[in-house]
Amino acid sequence: MSQGTASVKVPMALAGLWLLTASVSVLAVPFTIATVPGWHTITRYLQMVSGVQTWVSIAACVGLLMLSRRKHSESEEEWAQGAILIYVLGGVISAVLLNYGVFPQWLAKSASLAKQAQVLALMLLHWCCAWLTWHSLRRHCPQA
Repeated sequence: MSQGTASVKVPMALAGLWLLTASVSVLAVPFTIATVPGWHTITRYLQMVSGVQTWVSIAACVGLLMLSRRKHSESEEEWAQGAILIYVLGGVISAVLLNYGVFPQWLAKSASLAKQAQVLALMLLHWCCAWLTWHSLRRHCPQA
């Protein structure tokens, strides 16, 4: 196994975990709203989903940022060059904005269509950052 193959496996796993949690949370919000009776119960479930998704996303993004540079080196890893770090930073920023900014306001004012649109837009932006990161890393994996 070459060094390039081994060096991209951990970032690929982190990006995959991030994409998985972002996908589950995007699907969980409408499913929970449609199936769970009572707004207080819905908010409790959505807060749990949002908290887990946010912390997994932040941990994956910080891990990707830490792995992007070789130890005691000024150069980035081959897989970290280009726009991938912008996607990772966009993921961190959108996760924090979603969990600590827009999402609590939407839970407090559930009837607000503007808040619903903001939550949806940020969730989709966050999912897109995760997918673009995963897709960019996949290009650096050798084809089997």
